Amino acid sequence: MLVRKKMDENYIMVDFSYYCYRCGHLNELPLDAPDAPAYNHVDLTCGKCGDGTRVLLASCPNPDCKQYVYWINDISIPEIVTGFAKYMVHNMQTMIDKAALQGAEISIDTPHNYPINASCPCGTDFSVDITIPDLD
Repeated sequence: MLVRKKMDENYIMVDFSYYCYRCGHLNELPLDAPDAPAYNHVDLTCGKCGDGTRVLLASCPNPDCKQYVYWINDISIPEIVTGFAKYMVHNMQTMIDKAALQGAEISIDTPHNYPINASCPCGTDFSVDITIPDLD
């Protein structure tokens, strides 16, 4: 059962439970799940075997809904987005530098957020926005 407790406008706790992929132990803990597009990215540790994983959570922004969405993964989604952004900025800067040597000007705008689209069981479509740091 999904339980969402709104403590104030920016702080929403959910009773989150998951089964460990390694040993099958049921882990239950309260986690912060802010309204999308904000999110919470948490490192989890199994209470029985110590295996680690990560979860990204966000609550549905529909004020009439009490659901939340989550993604369980073994990688850090925000770190991957930032790493890919650094790689792309480096490659774009190389292209801009080569064009400048030939007298051309190129300007490339980079996005400020990386959206991860989600759909709530209530029917609301929204996105969780991972901030991309200014790498210029």
